[in-house]
Amino acid sequence: MTTDWRRLCSGPGLSVDNDIVTVTFENQRSHRVRVKETETTFELHALVARASNIVQPESLSLRIWRHNRAAQLVGFRLDARNCVRAEGWVAKAGLEAQEFQHVLRRVAAESDRFEFILTGKDTE
Repeated sequence: MTTDWRRLCSGPGLSVDNDIVTVTFENQRSHRVRVKETETTFELHALVARASNIVQPESLSLRIWRHNRAAQLVGFRLDARNCVRAEGWVAKAGLEAQEFQHVLRRVAAESDRFEFILTGKDTE
C-alpha cells in the first residue's frame, strides 16, 4: 500500500522538509514532527525536551507517566539519553488528509505544550 504522506500535509501551518513536518501554531510557536513510514502505518515522532533543558529532572519519569494517563493520540517516553520523546501513529488504510493532519497536529501541539511544562521554553 503506497500513500505519499507529503501530499496529505497541504494545509495552513504545515511545512515539509524531507521527513520532517514543522507545525506552526496560531500563536507563532512551532514544533517539528518526524514521519516514519512502516508497511501499514505512519509513525509520528517528536523531540519534546532534551535532558539538559528539563527543570526538576529528578521527578521526570513520574511526570511522564502522569502526562500519559491524560493524553490521547500521543504517548510520551524517555529515550536512552533521558530526552523526552512523543509518539503517535495513524493507519494507512483509508487514510485521508484530515485524519493525518489531525494526529500530526495533535502530536506537535502536545509535544510543544509538554515542552513548555518541562522547560519553560520553546526550543524544539
